[in-house]
Amino acid sequence: MSATSILTSHGLTVNQWSAQLYAKYQEQTFFSKFKGTDENSIVQVKRELQKQPGDAITFGLAGTLSGSGVTGNTPLAYASTGGDGSGVEEAMVFYNQKVSIDQIRNGVRIAGAMDEKRVAFNLRNQAKMQLTDWMARNEDAALFTALAGASSVDISASVEVSGKVALDDIVVMKKEAMFPSGSTKKIRPITLKDGEEVFVLGLNPTDAVGLKQSSDYKTIYANAGMRGDSNRLFTGALGFYNGVIIHEHSGFTAGTPVLMGAQALFLAYGQEIIYGEETFDYGNQTGFMIGSIRGVELAVFNDGVSNAGSHGAIKFDITA
Repeated sequence: MSATSILTSHGLTVNQWSAQLYAKYQEQTFFSKFKGTDENSIVQVKRELQKQPGDAITFGLAGTLSGSGVTGNTPLAYASTGGDGSGVEEAMVFYNQKVSIDQIRNGVRIAGAMDEKRVAFNLRNQAKMQLTDWMARNEDAALFTALAGASSVDISASVEVSGKVALDDIVVMKKEAMFPSGSTKKIRPITLKDGEEVFVLGLNPTDAVGLKQSSDYKTIYANAGMRGDSNRLFTGALGFYNGVIIHEHSGFTAGTPVLMGAQALFLAYGQEIIYGEETFDYGNQTGFMIGSIRGVELAVFNDGVSNAGSHGAIKFDITA
């Protein structure tokens, strides 16, 4: 029996398609602008497991120094204190968190050659386009789900209009992030290249109505627009006010805006994109598959301890 060779569609190899689809799906994710490999990123990404075996990776979290320090000529170290030169220096606190990875995939199959003949558009390109869109939405959904577990603060009593965010509410949220009044922990802001410290506020579109109706909205929108070319954190932002970059997305839960700082989420990749094509029934049917090997978690203080608290995100209840 003779075998028939089937050429790869459109002259592109599977590897080339994989690279193209990866670039496309990353462009389509909401969180792409917040990703980075260092501790100054909202979504800290690690890729070590792409080059070595393993099913989990450990992220490090540095605590915040909270001591008052010393003034004037007061020495930090006293030889008499501990006999070894130790004195009033503050001890640094470090936490670590393990993120496990797993495979996630989806696929489509074109039923046969006649199905491709019946339509004026290219079913193969449609399959790749829709799988890319699914991959982007799936990764975003995993990150939104993790964020939903952030420590919560009820500010509904101070909200001017229940379920809607106003500029004064943003001031309250930032104050809570920097000077916690309850069970939440202080979250660290993102530091821009010029040393400016900012937070990012995520709103559901229904929560953003109050801002858009505000007489000040054009001003805060312009403030964000002027910054958009210099830093991708501002890309697509609703506005910038009081050191807070405001974004909206339907993935945020209505009634609970989320304020994010550095190291709010962890994203570990074992393989950022998996792509495959396969033929069935002597080449009559073609299947397409896309996937990823990854792990997503909300960053928390002292992982493993109950009620440890989220490290870089706080959600606010604004509904009375």
